[in-house]
Amino acid sequence: MYSVKNRPYFTFKNSKGIEYGVFFRKPNERIHGYSDGVCEDPKYPEPKIEISPYLTKKTELNTSIHEICHAFFWDKSEAEVTKFANTVTKFLYTKCGWRKMEAKKNEPRRKK
Repeated sequence: MYSVKNRPYFTFKNSKGIEYGVFFRKPNERIHGYSDGVCEDPKYPEPKIEISPYLTKKTELNTSIHEICHAFFWDKSEAEVTKFANTVTKFLYTKCGWRKMEAKKNEPRRKK
């Protein structure tokens, strides 16, 4: 699977059992243009989601929802995925007050 050096921040399996790794790193502009996030085709070996670490908390939430939605619903259009992510973000961030909690510097990441 993933090397120790290239370990994802989070992994999950979509509804078809395909495992994705989520990485907080800026997507390559030469390949993807300017983008806050990218979800690779589920046909790729070890498909990845990349999310820019330079986003506001609300934009990071929206981009995370958006890219994970692509992983589950690869066949949906960009407009459909965007509408879904914007709706979920508005509900969670604006109405529920959900916010990202920063991990302490020396606190290890939790395992699944």
